[in-house]
Amino acid sequence: MQAYLAPKREDFFFNISGLLMVAIISLVVLINWQGWAVSGPQIALMAGFAAMLTRQPELNSSPSQAYLYLGTQLLILVFALSYSSVFIFLFYVLSVQTLMLLPMRIGLRWLILFTLITAGVSFYHDFQPYEDIVTSLVNGAGFFFFGAFGNALVQAQRARDESQRILAELTDAHARLQRYAEQAESLAVAEERNRMSREMHDTLGHRLTVSIVQLEGAGRLLERDTPRAGQMIQTVREQLVEGLADLRATLASLRDSGLTGTSLRKSLQTLVDEYAQATGLAVHLSIPENLLALDEARRMTIYRAAQEALTNAQRHAGASAVWLKIEQTTNAVTLCVEDDGAGMPAAEFTPGIGLRGMQERAQQLGGSLTIDASPRGGVRLALAIPLAKEEANG
Repeated sequence: MQAYLAPKREDFFFNISGLLMVAIISLVVLINWQGWAVSGPQIALMAGFAAMLTRQPELNSSPSQAYLYLGTQLLILVFALSYSSVFIFLFYVLSVQTLMLLPMRIGLRWLILFTLITAGVSFYHDFQPYEDIVTSLVNGAGFFFFGAFGNALVQAQRARDESQRILAELTDAHARLQRYAEQAESLAVAEERNRMSREMHDTLGHRLTVSIVQLEGAGRLLERDTPRAGQMIQTVREQLVEGLADLRATLASLRDSGLTGTSLRKSLQTLVDEYAQATGLAVHLSIPENLLALDEARRMTIYRAAQEALTNAQRHAGASAVWLKIEQTTNAVTLCVEDDGAGMPAAEFTPGIGLRGMQERAQQLGGSLTIDASPRGGVRLALAIPLAKEEANG
């Protein structure tokens, strides 16, 4: 932020004080009028000094502007001193301006120059060594005192400008933080909606799909194999009860904990057994014996992906068998699900809610999801998730 002297109230009073001193000295010249040849130039010099006093450079002006201004004012006073020593008092005004416009180290050199000039004038007008030395010392001390006042004035103005600048930045930062907080809240709400959508689809969608298949089978077997149909209806009831429990857990805590404390191997084996029993499809599960213990987020992502892949194989692919395989390397774990169904649709493929949810889960963990044709004739789904550092090192 640039600093300007004119708008400050302290500067206004300083300029008024300086102009008042010029007016008083001009009045002294007029009272002791010595004709146009002597007093006229003095009045003209005072007018020039006053005019420049109102045009003082800004604090942020270049050194050359400050030197030009101070040099011109000094030249005016030197000419004025050649007429009378009364103009020495204007050096006090010039001392204040000097340490307002120049750094302290350079400004002090100018004050020393003022002291030497005024001392020389005193000796020139009235050669009284003792009195002139005392007067020069008093003048020099006055120059330094008023110069220090000018420097303090500038420092106070700069501190005030800096405070205003910081306040403006803090106000702007506060406004930005408020906007960011509102945006973060909106994003959090949207993310939570997406998460709940995924959870509802993965839990209820899977169980309801299995239940529908069971009911269809029970309907076909109801007349010719009543015990078998009753067993399938009982399985549907169990699936619906479990689905209701999932729904309650999701709505109560907004976080599925079905895999908490359960190994991925056991969870997948249970999923496959239930799926095979409900649908009659052959499911081939392959999990390495030395599978690492994954964190809950990675276990949940792999489990939900397997759940969605099995559901799609039954609902859309028309498959008779599904192959589900877990592989791991030093840096990643991969789930591969293949079927021997109808394969990829001929039209442009648009992923549904379940597949989009799988993609989002994978991306949140830095992984990827690919879907393409399987050599077995159906669809191949591959989910790759990088291991956490502690898992990779463990």
